Amino acid sequence: MDAVTLAATLAMLGSAAAHSGMTLLTKQAEDKLVFRGLTLAFVGLAFLPWLITQPLPPWEVWRFLLAGTAVIWAYNMLMIAAFSHGEMNLAYPVMRGSAPALAALAAFVFLQETISPGQLAGLAIACAALIGFAWPERDGKPKVKVLLLALAAATMTAAYTVIDASGVRESGRILVYLGWFFVLSIVTILPTAILRRGRAFWPAAKREARPALYSTVFNASTYGLALYAYASAPVAPMAALRELSIVFGAVLAALVLKEPFGLRRTVLAICLAAGLVLLQVM
Repeated sequence: MDAVTLAATLAMLGSAAAHSGMTLLTKQAEDKLVFRGLTLAFVGLAFLPWLITQPLPPWEVWRFLLAGTAVIWAYNMLMIAAFSHGEMNLAYPVMRGSAPALAALAAFVFLQETISPGQLAGLAIACAALIGFAWPERDGKPKVKVLLLALAAATMTAAYTVIDASGVRESGRILVYLGWFFVLSIVTILPTAILRRGRAFWPAAKREARPALYSTVFNASTYGLALYAYASAPVAPMAALRELSIVFGAVLAALVLKEPFGLRRTVLAICLAAGLVLLQVM
């Protein structure tokens, strides 16, 4: 593994850890829509003073930014709905576990990236292990609505993965692209929260402001580190590596939310790691 690939790998591991922390805070939020709206607004406002000193991106970059903003809005709505109807240890693995295969397929079609047989095998093992996290326990029942919402969110994840990878490569300026991404999110998710909550928005915003402020660090870190990795290495293996967030998320859910982890999920985590190692080294 060369130095650039190693740096991209470490960045994506950091992105995965930050994503699991952001997801935990979202799951804990009493009003998840207001929480996400505030989180993205705080990040966007933090970037704005610096962005106005930078040259505007060309249209070739804006088309990716606009498309990515629409997709990330849909992802947030689906994620919020999934977390409102099910446990983190059910919804999160499906959301994250289905995305790598979809991202790899999209990268193959739209970015002309190739996947070797060994990488394909690793990707299959990793995806199977991740989806296994969401499989019902022995006496459990499938939660169809949660699973469908999580699968739809995974589709959005795959879409914005390819869009953002293309956009940041076209831009060549990771921080500028990231900053405008969050500024555009201010005019999508936050207005959605205001319109849906009406008069209840401000009491909810007051309650969610502090945890949303904490979440801004995770939010900026997970996207910033991921964009760096996507700009430096092939999308498919980096997207799969980011799915280690499910292992971090499962540990956080067990420790903080008291959701079960157990032997089965431990074995699945080992299989996941093996698949991702195979994906990296082949």
